Amino acid sequence: MKKIIISALFIASMATSCKKDDAGTPAISKFITTTPGTSWNYQTTDNSTSEVSTYTRVSSSRDTTINSKLYHIFNNTDVNGTTEAYYNNTGNDYYQFSTLAAGLDPIDLNYLNDTKIVGETWNQSISVPVPNSPIPGLMLTVRINYSVVEKGTSLVVNGKTYTNVVKVKSDITIDPIPFVTISTTSNIYNYYAPKYGLIRSDFNLVASASGTEIINTNTTDILMSSSIQ
Repeated sequence: MKKIIISALFIASMATSCKKDDAGTPAISKFITTTPGTSWNYQTTDNSTSEVSTYTRVSSSRDTTINSKLYHIFNNTDVNGTTEAYYNNTGNDYYQFSTLAAGLDPIDLNYLNDTKIVGETWNQSISVPVPNSPIPGLMLTVRINYSVVEKGTSLVVNGKTYTNVVKVKSDITIDPIPFVTISTTSNIYNYYAPKYGLIRSDFNLVASASGTEIINTNTTDILMSSSIQ
């Protein structure tokens, strides 16, 4: 269960955005670029251990339809190989569609709304099956409350100044399940810039189940470089 919870919350904090145009056609939305070949290089620092890792995201020339919604496909590559990531921009809302693990239902995260002003919020619930549960069909409910903390500001990331940045705070809670009380403390901020999408993420989450710590994650992701086509 720990692995699934961490995956769900990590996806919520690390997601970036995109907008669909005809496959292979250059397109720029307000907070991402989907032109094939566009790339982003990120660095992740584990603030507890100082361990540093990297990954690269590249926009493909492909789209896919899932549940009647059209998603653009990006390829994420790290030391473990390459996986596909699916993003959609519908109007002012930005989504990521992702499967947490084999055999589990995917989720559709509405992680950004670019019309929200400072102080405005939006909410989302995610249902995750609890593996190896003695109760058939038991689901874990993760609730995310998003709020705009800053908008239209500048931020320097790895020596580059980004303008018109939106800073979004995510507060996460997990509903208790039978015989288990879950408590969470989260300090999660994501920064998005026009064309680039996610430029920085500060993710700090501690969760306990019936008094036993099951999650303690404290990471920072920054955009090291990019090639916008």
